[in-house]
Amino acid sequence: MGYIIHGKNSKKTVLRSALYQPLSVLEIETEYNPKKNIQKIKESRIVIPFQSIPFDPGKNALALFMSELLYRTLKEPLTDEYLYSFLSDAIFFLDSTTKSIGNFHLVFMLQLSKYLGFFPAQETIVENKYFDLYNGVFIENQAIYPCLNLSESKLLTILLTLNFNNMSQHVFSKKEKYSLLKSLNEYYKIHVSHYAEIKSLAVMIQLFN
Repeated sequence: MGYIIHGKNSKKTVLRSALYQPLSVLEIETEYNPKKNIQKIKESRIVIPFQSIPFDPGKNALALFMSELLYRTLKEPLTDEYLYSFLSDAIFFLDSTTKSIGNFHLVFMLQLSKYLGFFPAQETIVENKYFDLYNGVFIENQAIYPCLNLSESKLLTILLTLNFNNMSQHVFSKKEKYSLLKSLNEYYKIHVSHYAEIKSLAVMIQLFN
């Protein structure tokens, strides 16, 4: 849902602009009008102030990537408490963690697919299988549908074992990170209608390689 802030050049708005940073979690008061596509914000308050995201170049780049990914995938203005809980937990984890964040974007992208309805079927995981991008399952032989090759599929099975808490336990090579990011991007293209290319992907590749 889109919102507008009035008084762009006022001193009050300039002071409040720090609230509207990528991934800021806010409480807002709004004048909702169902006949309008853009709503007015009366008041906004930050839930928990960030401690590191705005000041850490790596975390800030991740915040921009996550914001763009969510903008490209979340289209319906529907209440989803489970998705909100996942996102807020992920954001606060990113802000507070002191461990390596080199795999964060990969874990986030894969875990988000669970809430968008196309998380890979883990019960089909077996060694030396291909991942069917169209059906989200691991299969014996490459099908007519788009599939990952065996090396790409193996990387995905490793990523499926990781979460935010243990993501630093596995170190992917530069080539493997690029391969995973490319595979996940293709997976999203298939399952998210009107999915546009993520412009910040190139930044993520350079930064975390």
